[in-house]
Amino acid sequence: MTFTAKYSGRCAADCGDPIAPGDAVEYVDDQLVHEGCLPAPVVERAPRPVCPECFTETAVNGACSCP
Repeated sequence: MTFTAKYSGRCAADCGDPIAPGDAVEYVDDQLVHEGCLPAPVVERAPRPVCPECFTETAVNGACSCP
């Protein structure tokens, strides 16, 4: 369902155009986009390894919650 934007904002799609008051907009998967734009796909990251002693996900540098 489209409606007229009352406020300026950012389009959740990769169109590069900002949303301006008066633009026709709609919500797609809870993201505000211009009418006809599709939001950018959500990229999920791969799970990180888990420390076998403290059971926390290790950081990029390999650190965990172990003392």
